[in-house]
Parts: sequence; structure tokens; C-alpha cells
Amino acid sequence: MKKSAYISDILFTFFTAAVFTLCLFRYLGIDLVPALFLALICGALAAAAIGAWLTHKRRRFFLKRSDEALKQKLLLHLSLLSDEKKSALFYNVLRQREDVKRMGKLRLVGQENFYFLNFRFSPVTPDEVAAISRLKTQKQKILLCNEIEESALRLCARLNIQVRAGDDVFRLLRAENALPKTYLGEDVATKKSKFHLRACFAKSNSRRFLVGGALILLSSLITPFPYYYLVSGTLLLVAAACIRIFGYS
Repeated sequence: MKKSAYISDILFTFFTAAVFTLCLFRYLGIDLVPALFLALICGALAAAAIGAWLTHKRRRFFLKRSDEALKQKLLLHLSLLSDEKKSALFYNVLRQREDVKRMGKLRLVGQENFYFLNFRFSPVTPDEVAAISRLKTQKQKILLCNEIEESALRLCARLNIQVRAGDDVFRLLRAENALPKTYLGEDVATKKSKFHLRACFAKSNSRRFLVGGALILLSSLITPFPYYYLVSGTLLLVAAACIRIFGYS
């Protein structure tokens, strides 16, 4: 939710509640001044309640977005990770819950469960599920993956193979404090941010700061409140000089 919409909702609630309660209090025979005072209090209380609810809703929304972004980074990281490192990561995680041992690449065996790791960019297919089903074991088979096709998921249900896809894997690693400190694939994002930084502070932008600062300073001559314009214009001129001297070519 944008801040402007947030403030607009609060103001709308305030005026709606205030006008409604003012009419109600006047209908009940209360004098205008006390009725107006009570209506303003009711409007403020209603606005505060709506504001608290919107703030809570907004916080939950951003937390969900943050978790989703972190999950996507994790799944990309797992897809780029080597098979040996994938096995090592989940070996360290799962042994916190049960005694597990490695069995070849991308397979871990616990006391009651047999884990299959399949982290890559394409979803798990029914053929891959069929290959897992051919392994003979009395233990519960569990497939850990990024994503799985619907037909493969239905086949897993028929073959009694549990599936823990992206959301479950993210919750598992976060619960065991095993999320990576650095993620593979972040180098591209870092280079992109550096590119934007260079674009913002390019020497060619100094002219825009100079023109903007000059116009604001000129505006100070015709406004009854010149100090704000003088300070803002001066800051823009200083920024223009600094970018011209220290900016990127």
C-alpha cells in the first residue's frame, strides 16, 4: 500500500466518522460546540483504529514479500550449487532431526526416511518420480525439490512418496538456521545496482542539478518564504559541483 493511499484512507475515515457522529449528536439534542468536540474525538478514535489495522496489514504484506524474495534467492542458490555441496548442506540440516548418512550423490538415508535431492531449474517430471519408485526400501521416501509438475505430484501420491517443494524446503532451512549467508547468483544483482549508481552520479547529470538549483534560487526572489528556496537551491548547486568533480565519467 502506498503512503498516499494510507493517509487518504485515514483522513477519509476521520471525516466520515466525524460528520456522522456530529449529525447523530445534533439529532440527540446536544449543542453544536459540544457535539463538534465529541465528533472530532470520535473521528480521531476511528482514524487511529483504522490506522493501526492498516499498519498491521501493511507490515504483514511486506513480511510476506520479503520471505518470498528470500525463498526465490534460496531456490536459485540451490539450483546453482554443486551436487556435493547440496548433499553436504542437507546432511548438516537433517542430522539435527535424525541420524542420517549419505548414500551416493543427492541421497541421504535416515533411521526412518530416505531422502532424494532434486534441486534444479526445471520441475521434477513423472519419469524422475518413476526412477525413485524403483529403489527398493522399507523407509519412507521423501523428495526435496524446487518445483514439481502436477502429474509428477499425483504420481508421488500414488506411490507413497512425500514431496517437500520450495516452501517446505525454505521453512526447513530457516527453522534450522541453515539459510546461506551469501547466495549464488547475487553477483548479477550487485553489478546491476552498481550500474544504476554510476548512472545516477554520472557527470552529465551535473547540468540538471545546476539548472534545478538556479531555478529554485530565482524562485526565492518572488516568494514570501525565501529561506527554504535558498537552502534547497544552494544544496542543489553544491551537489552539481560535487557530481561534476567527483562523479563517474
